[in-house]
Amino acid sequence: MIARRRTNLHLPPRMYMYKGKRKNTYYTITAANEYITLGHDLAESKKKLIEIEEGRPVAGSIGELIDRYMKEISPKKAASTHKDELASAERLRNVFGKMKPGDLRPVHVAKYLDLRGQTAPVRANREKSLLSHMFSIAMRWGIVDTNPCRGVARNTERPRDRLVTDAELINFCTFAERTNETGRMLSSVARLAYLTGQRRGDLLRLRLDLLADEGIMITQSKTRAKVIIEWTPALRNCVAALKSLDRPVSGLFLICNRSGQPYTDSGFKAMWGRTMAAWIKEGNEGFTFHDLRAKAITRMVEDGRKAADLSGHSTDALVKKVYDRRAFKRSKAVE
Repeated sequence: MIARRRTNLHLPPRMYMYKGKRKNTYYTITAANEYITLGHDLAESKKKLIEIEEGRPVAGSIGELIDRYMKEISPKKAASTHKDELASAERLRNVFGKMKPGDLRPVHVAKYLDLRGQTAPVRANREKSLLSHMFSIAMRWGIVDTNPCRGVARNTERPRDRLVTDAELINFCTFAERTNETGRMLSSVARLAYLTGQRRGDLLRLRLDLLADEGIMITQSKTRAKVIIEWTPALRNCVAALKSLDRPVSGLFLICNRSGQPYTDSGFKAMWGRTMAAWIKEGNEGFTFHDLRAKAITRMVEDGRKAADLSGHSTDALVKKVYDRRAFKRSKAVE
């Protein structure tokens, strides 16, 4: 049973006051025994207490910053990125939401990486990157002067090194074509992913009017890079195979369902997952759709071509770190 208040009877329930030398400080203590400073002004402190109890972000808090970022900045990113950030933002809000932006220190970010990294080190890095971008935007908005995430070392990540061989890709496509109509479509899309080196989302939204005389014109949704993939006989045959798939309704997209509409990312992933599971059940080693992009870029690096022109990256740094999956780097002797 909570004891009846004996002092500061003018304060609402669960609000307390510390009488300082110059001004009073109002605070509350949550059910989890968490101490939260409400401020020095009584009226504003009462407002913040109501917001806390109703589960709303406290005015001037990191929770409010997260909400503004997710409303004004995140929706401008690629749909898949925005969807991913919604989950990350909720986790960040649960941990840091009640803090003031100016109170966040690098040690808090480091501790978050350590604790979250015990079960999900890669996700922890992504969430830290999102928090860092939020604070970079907060600097532009005049909310903070510094970014407490900068300089905090990320959790160690091991880059994926799976390299799909030519024989594996050929055999998978042959296997998929023997299954059903969906498998024939997946076979052609897998070849298209390798030949173009583009992301799944950009291929699924590829419109027929972007198949120009000089090649396939793509504006990447993630980087906004504009890429023209020039025609080769293999690429023309692949596109022709996709166009020839039986569709009751012709649509505006190269890769579409029977209604002529583009596949959703989740829908395509489900189809790919079922076919890949059947492929693995036959005793083969599985691979992700993203591995085909890495295969394409690795092939370009092996051929001495500038892979960034295909991948859309502004520099070769990420290409070397993530997509160059050669088991051994090759070089001639010095002399």
